[in-house]
Amino acid sequence: DGLVYQKPYPHPREFWRKHMDGYLPAILKGAQHEWPCMNWTRDVLRERFGWVDAKLEPKVEGRNNHTAYRDLDSLSPDHRLNISEYLRVEKGKNAYIVSIIPQAMAWEVAHPSVLLCGSRAIMVDAQSPPPYTLKQHDYPHEAGHEWMTHVFEANLWMGSGRTRSQFHYDKEWNVNCLLSGRKRWFFLNPFDYDSEVQWVRGNKFKRDNPLKNAWTDWVYLDPDHVDLIVQNKLRNMDYYELIQEPGDCIFIPYAMLHQVQKLDDALQVAVSWMFLPETAYDEKACESAPLSEDLPLAAMDTLYMYTGKGVIPQGYQDPLTFSNQLRDWMRQRGE
Repeated sequence: DGLVYQKPYPHPREFWRKHMDGYLPAILKGAQHEWPCMNWTRDVLRERFGWVDAKLEPKVEGRNNHTAYRDLDSLSPDHRLNISEYLRVEKGKNAYIVSIIPQAMAWEVAHPSVLLCGSRAIMVDAQSPPPYTLKQHDYPHEAGHEWMTHVFEANLWMGSGRTRSQFHYDKEWNVNCLLSGRKRWFFLNPFDYDSEVQWVRGNKFKRDNPLKNAWTDWVYLDPDHVDLIVQNKLRNMDYYELIQEPGDCIFIPYAMLHQVQKLDDALQVAVSWMFLPETAYDEKACESAPLSEDLPLAAMDTLYMYTGKGVIPQGYQDPLTFSNQLRDWMRQRGE
């Protein structure tokens, strides 16, 4: 209740307060309607974007299950095909495009204005103790657009047949927009059930200091055959369920456990993007934000952009994390 939004969407202030501060998922119904991406049929994708190189993953996610990659290894040993070739061979294969969306495609995708106003002047200081303090933003906008939420990575998803994820969390805030197909999403708040779920890796989720989460983790269960005798504690856990239809965008809070599966066998195309959990709402910056219309996703200054050819910059860490670690290492060595 209160998680489903129809246009016109609320002011970013209300959305951030309820869903970021309140830690709740949401669905923006029809967010992509009337944008060119809603016309990405097989033929259109092949004709206009067939040249784009994309990374492949198994349709049925199998973390730590290397047998899930057998089809991929035979289809493309480097787990990479262009979109035209992928659409030619993907039917009946356990191969799913999970890649970075190139700028040429991102111009045709909407970034809903309700998700603007993540400050580019300030951000949460992950090095401070909870409840955390603010600091100057690590990546201020070059043109001074302090209302332009900083997108860390933007992704492209594509595949027919059955697809489903593990029950996992991601370290960042995420937005997932479905352009074709239907999906069912389940969400569980790990802050409520951290000690009761069976983590695979363990000690990655930091309930008392979540900005120090050690990347990602997932729950030890088979989403297709949940054993409520073995996983009996799940019986008493509260969860959210949302159905996503073409044009809808799902908002996923950072570190929230979620599982998603496709509900039909037709071609499914989706676009998603993430922004860092240190992102903070900025009322002053929001006063000058262009809230009357949505911007193209390509207009957002994504940290890891992609041309469609060459290196596919997926899954990279924040470059400042690397530089800080290198600086600390050099300092310890007196260099």
